[in-house]
Amino acid sequence: MEHRTATVALVDNDPLTLSLLVQRLPQWVPGIRIIWHTDSGSKALHNCAEPESCPDILLLDMSLKEHENGVQVCRSIRRLNDSMWILGMTSYSLRHYARDLAAAGAQGIVSKGDLKMLAFAINSARHKHLFNPLTEDIPFKLPEEAHQEIASLDDSDSKPRLSPQEERIFDLLSKGYDYAAVAKEFNIAPSSVRTQAHRAVKKLGANTLAHALVLWVTQHNED
Repeated sequence: MEHRTATVALVDNDPLTLSLLVQRLPQWVPGIRIIWHTDSGSKALHNCAEPESCPDILLLDMSLKEHENGVQVCRSIRRLNDSMWILGMTSYSLRHYARDLAAAGAQGIVSKGDLKMLAFAINSARHKHLFNPLTEDIPFKLPEEAHQEIASLDDSDSKPRLSPQEERIFDLLSKGYDYAAVAKEFNIAPSSVRTQAHRAVKKLGANTLAHALVLWVTQHNED
């Protein structure tokens, strides 16, 4: 049985590794196509939330930019998506991340330094097989099951709510306004807008403002 070309996206904070993977992965794994790559977890979250830019398989580094955490990014993406396969990548011990990554909704974990393992993991995802290279049992789940579990856990908790002012600020920021433009709308100082926006980021449990805006827009669409 022939499989269609699988779309793949890459998230890695190391530009050299990212460049190497973009160039070599299609050679190592015939039948895949790289549709985008980024060093930002927030950008990855945004892309995976849009149907036209959501890949079949996401390769997600565990060590991202400052204030971003690969496991948290994985969970945020899985909360929004029930079909994409997520494979965590790391240069460090797989055991260090494996269980947390499984709980965050990934379908496997792989060492970036082992090219054969990386290719095998991608092919496993293409054929809808979970990938666990460790000898111990790691409870990776299929995308739909992982999504349902995370959504259920999140829905059982009280969702963080922003104040009316924070809501208005996020509404304008989500439309492309910068701090100065928002400040002008409300006749307040840009520093006040920045302070309230950062407070809202913490309330939403986000890593960055961009991450928080994606979470806020998604939450509003669900309400």
